[in-house]
Amino acid sequence: MTRRVALLRGVNVGGAGKLPMAGFRALLEGLGFARVETLIQSGNAVFEAAGEAAELEAAIRDAISRQYGFAPEVFLRTASQMAEAAAGHPFAGAEGKAVHVFFLRETPVLDEAALRLAAAPGDAWAVAPGRVTVFLPAGIGRSKLAERLMRQLPAHTARNLNTVAKLAAMAAD
Repeated sequence: MTRRVALLRGVNVGGAGKLPMAGFRALLEGLGFARVETLIQSGNAVFEAAGEAAELEAAIRDAISRQYGFAPEVFLRTASQMAEAAAGHPFAGAEGKAVHVFFLRETPVLDEAALRLAAAPGDAWAVAPGRVTVFLPAGIGRSKLAERLMRQLPAHTARNLNTVAKLAAMAAD
C-alpha cells in the first residue's frame, strides 16, 4: 500500500462539481483505500492504496461520476512527490498564498516568451517533472501570467503552497 495524495480539478468551485468531503471520504473507503483523510473543500484527499496511479485515478473519477454525476480530473501524487512539490522550487521564503503549484500528468513545454510578456514585475515560474510552480506576489486572481499559463497547460489542477505543504505533511504521517 502506497500513501498517496489525490487532487481533484474543479470541485466545489463556483457552485459546480459539488462533492461533500464526508461523501468523498466514504467513496474512497468504499474503493478499499485505507487511512483516508480530506483537507478543505476543494477535492484534496490523502490515503493508502495499492495499484498504479492511472488505474486509481480512473477508479476515483468513475466512482465520483456514478455517485455525483460529474467526472473531475484526478491527479495522484505519492508522499515523496508532494514533499518535493512543497519544497523543490526556487521560491523558498515566499508567502505560501503567493506561490501556486500546477499539477499535470507530464512535464509541459511552455512558450516562455509569451509568459515573459504576461508577467508582472516580480512574477516568476519554475518547471519540474509533472508540475509548474509560479510565484505571483500580487496574487493569482488578476494575474496575466497565470491566465496565459493556464491556456498553455494541458489538463491540470492548482493549489497554493500552503495547501501543498499541508497535504505533504498529512501524506508523510
